[in-house]
Amino acid sequence: AVSAVESGVRRAMLRRRTSASTASAPKADAGSPPSRGRKRRSSKSPDGNNEEGFVHPALLLGFLAALLLVARWSVKFNLPAALPADAPMELFSEDRALAHARALADDIGVRVVGTAGVEAAERYVAAAAEALASEARATRPDLDVEFLVHRPTGSFRLNFLNHDIANAYTNLTNVAVRVRARKPAGTRFEPRRKKSAVLLNAHFDTTLGSPGGADCASCVGILLEQLRVLIHPNSNPPLSPIIFLLNGGEETFMQAAHGFVAHHPWADEPGAVINVEATGTSGPDVLFRETGGWPAELYMKHTPRPVATATVRDLVRFANLPVDTDFSVFRDPTFENGNLPGVDIASMLDGYSYHTDRDVVGRIRKGSIQAYGENVMRATEAFAAKLAILDEETETKERVPTEPGRGGAFFDVFGTRGVVVGNRAV
Repeated sequence: AVSAVESGVRRAMLRRRTSASTASAPKADAGSPPSRGRKRRSSKSPDGNNEEGFVHPALLLGFLAALLLVARWSVKFNLPAALPADAPMELFSEDRALAHARALADDIGVRVVGTAGVEAAERYVAAAAEALASEARATRPDLDVEFLVHRPTGSFRLNFLNHDIANAYTNLTNVAVRVRARKPAGTRFEPRRKKSAVLLNAHFDTTLGSPGGADCASCVGILLEQLRVLIHPNSNPPLSPIIFLLNGGEETFMQAAHGFVAHHPWADEPGAVINVEATGTSGPDVLFRETGGWPAELYMKHTPRPVATATVRDLVRFANLPVDTDFSVFRDPTFENGNLPGVDIASMLDGYSYHTDRDVVGRIRKGSIQAYGENVMRATEAFAAKLAILDEETETKERVPTEPGRGGAFFDVFGTRGVVVGNRAV
């Protein structure tokens, strides 16, 4: 009898367990196909627990290491071979550009506004530019080349660290060369057009105590070498006028740039600007500010090694960082001949030497100036073609001014491809 009772209790307990497990199991949808006994796969973490979507730390570390290696390559080694001084004359040569930089930084040295050093630099730059202009007149009858030394005096309001200051200057120096395609003989002379030229700008003065090998003797060397290539007999005439501006007053808060936009005889001609700067002795050269929208797009599309970041522009705009170059004047909408679309470019590596006595030509990494010069040349050609199209479109009406802050985000993919996202006010 006892065994019969025990047997009944066991059967009752078994029924309760079976019904409980059946109730807790998920029910299949009415329209779903019957299960065929497949087992769900799961990955095991190192502690033995099953975790869905687990990635092994070694794979993640390997991926991050690969990204760092590619990024290092794009910054440190994605540079062209520097062409020597005896390279074909129709090509841009780093060694020829650096010869000008050595003459300014090594032979003359510190070139602070108002000192004998900047006067010696002015004489050197003016002589080099005038020699190229004279050579062009003798060898390029299809070009109209003009050379002009202008000494402006003026003043303007400058906002520095949220404080308005009056920035006045007297008898500064702007050395300029304008290159235009000459009309064929017998055709009607075409009057000078406003907003039709590409302005290329660099400065030859320095801050206190610095020989300015990179900032910005190298920039002057880049533009002088580009001018030499442009007037070479094998080079095509520019589609729009090109103005090379070599100014002697940037470190004193952009005084010479203001002297150009406010007082220069050619002030109303530029329709776009490319500002060539340096905040370090090594490349790559970085596009870090732009205005107008289309300049950044053309720069990223046509330069062989585009490197860019909109982060610096946004920090300057929203965090009020005191980062100013001549570009700040050229893009300023409060000036009659400002408000120019354009790009601000600078070499940024080795910032340890920036504005110090360590800024010497010998610290400039091989290939940096070659890459910088080739990028500026291709950008100049693209800007000239764009302005030629704009001239045709606006021949019978006034050019619409650039909206302040117009432009989108821009960046590069490891120095091989440029990306511009959007074209909105920022």
